[in-house]
Amino acid sequence: MPFRLPRLLPSRALGALLLPLLPLALSGCGTLLPPAWIIGQQRTMITDHQHFDNAPIPASRQPVPLPAAPEALKLPTAPDGGELGPWLEQQGTVALIVLRDGRIVHEQYFAGRQRDTLLTSFSVAKSVVALLLGQAIRDGHIRGIDDPVTRYLPELERQDPRFAQVRLRDLLAMRSGIAFQEKYSSPWSDVAIFYLTPDLGRAVAGLKIAEPPNQRYRYSSGDTQLLGMAIERATGQRLHQRVAQDLWAPMGAGMDASWSVDSAVLGQARAFCCLNARALDFARIGQLMLDRGRVGARQVVPAEWIDTLLTVQTHPGDDAAAQRNIELPGRPEAAFYTGQWRRLPQGPLEMRPDPASGRDPATLVPGTDFYAQGQHGQYIFVAPRQRTVVVRLGTDRRPGTWWPGVLGRIARSGLDGTEPGVEALSAR
Repeated sequence: MPFRLPRLLPSRALGALLLPLLPLALSGCGTLLPPAWIIGQQRTMITDHQHFDNAPIPASRQPVPLPAAPEALKLPTAPDGGELGPWLEQQGTVALIVLRDGRIVHEQYFAGRQRDTLLTSFSVAKSVVALLLGQAIRDGHIRGIDDPVTRYLPELERQDPRFAQVRLRDLLAMRSGIAFQEKYSSPWSDVAIFYLTPDLGRAVAGLKIAEPPNQRYRYSSGDTQLLGMAIERATGQRLHQRVAQDLWAPMGAGMDASWSVDSAVLGQARAFCCLNARALDFARIGQLMLDRGRVGARQVVPAEWIDTLLTVQTHPGDDAAAQRNIELPGRPEAAFYTGQWRRLPQGPLEMRPDPASGRDPATLVPGTDFYAQGQHGQYIFVAPRQRTVVVRLGTDRRPGTWWPGVLGRIARSGLDGTEPGVEALSAR
């Protein structure tokens, strides 16, 4: 998720260079000048939603407060052996929420943030789009994930007839074969253009087919953007309206949220990134996933769809990593990319895994833990066996920190402060 401008020059000098050049890169998207704020920042930040136009998502008319547990969670030690709280703050954390059995066992904010602070999701939004897709299928707006994307976005077929071969299933698994440069170090990459353009429709019109679909996994914000646009076209509603109606209201979300759009005039959601909400409401999404789409007595998302999103599928491919959508194959941080969510393999959770401890992708077995992940370390982490949801939101994700390991360790901590042992860490 979105890019960082390389720090090679002071911001004023860099801005002087980029101001005349960026319009050339973004002119196909209708941009006349780059936003001044991104020149000043030189990177994406969790406050970027303050610079975008945003579509409102009102709180539920029947908010359901998340109850506090009678006992608070005693956090485990940090990776460096010290207290976890100060370490989290040093790592750029701004919010940490832990739910166990639907109750708040830990709620902590850093760097001046509070319970009502609006925070952006970055790519955690992709996981929410996947939920909206399942609801659109349930409601009969979309026939199924084997539909071609051109059924809902016919203009793509006019761009290139090969788009008709791309199914919603391929977009969901990020195996579309559509060329998309997901390069965060370059302000000229496709993801940067999609992030900054005031006309996403024109940006999408520039997409091209690189290879037949379902040949390999390739993480692409463009795939999720097409999914979001297909949902909007099929339902006749904007993404923020679907979230308000089908997630925020039935979940009992207690606070307003928003979804960043390309411009107030066009109102096209940046589906691949920018859902803005409070930390507690992100935790509700995790609880929804933990409960297989159910909130109380109401089935908000079909349980079978939740299972579909988390199932490790077998695809065509030259090796095990390609066949099972394994990210970072051969490394200890490897994970299965399923339906816009990530699922951890079985094995011990280490807060700082040894780089040499990677395993053969062919030997990896899916575990039960799964998570949504966004740039700068935004996480909704779900540990089903512990009935626990952990949300971490932050300004940065420092090199060397493997957040799934940290969050998994938190999820396995006993209410009496006991540390999870190797057996507990392995039992996923």
